[in-house]
Amino acid sequence: MKPFRFVKLLFLGVFLAYCFQNPPDIEYGKKWISNKIEQVTSLLETPQQVPLQGTSSSESSSDSSEDDSSSSTRSVNGQDDSQSSSSSTSSSTTSDSSSTNGAVWPKKTASVYFDIPEDVSSNYRYVWEQALNNWNKFKVFNLVTTNNKNQADIILTTENESNTAQAGVTETRLLINPLTNKKVMTHAVAKLNLYYLNYYSTERKINTAEHELGHAMGLDHVTDHTSVMEPQGSDYGIQQSDVERLKQLYK
Repeated sequence: MKPFRFVKLLFLGVFLAYCFQNPPDIEYGKKWISNKIEQVTSLLETPQQVPLQGTSSSESSSDSSEDDSSSSTRSVNGQDDSQSSSSSTSSSTTSDSSSTNGAVWPKKTASVYFDIPEDVSSNYRYVWEQALNNWNKFKVFNLVTTNNKNQADIILTTENESNTAQAGVTETRLLINPLTNKKVMTHAVAKLNLYYLNYYSTERKINTAEHELGHAMGLDHVTDHTSVMEPQGSDYGIQQSDVERLKQLYK
């Protein structure tokens, strides 16, 4: 018998003797081998998820502001028409004939465009110009004319409506911060109603225009019958009390 084969047989004999004397170790070895086989099989059958690298996109929407529109009017007979509606979404529409809802412009200035139709007397442009100049004299809020209607903050125009008791109306768009409840004007359209004003004197027309411009700058109606912001009639122009209220808005 060759020495090498003898050595192999010797080792085999020793191994068998060890197995008979230590059966727990043999059982552990079987279990270990079985577990490793199961792990390898599981890895081969289970798809591996590899993190991908790349860009991500996200959309964010903010409800920090709301659109709000309101109209403030000067009454011919002392009666105010008011309607209001609101929705649960971030935008709402409000019409209030006696209030601009405490809204002001973000700055002490606004651009103004005169939008007088060709078939309307040029006297109404003069009326609006005089009202604008009268407010500017007090140097509280600066109304600057522009030739670009699309970029104007305030549009001054006319209408001819018989189904209303208002000699003038101002419609404003607002932004509202729900956290601070601060209201900021973003646009305004002030209208003089020809149906009534055609029978007014130029002075009363200017007083009415001053009233609507007051709303366009943020002033509300007041009960002082001598104030330009008094809703009934048009006998008075801008008073010092009106100027002081405007200063309070933009202090």
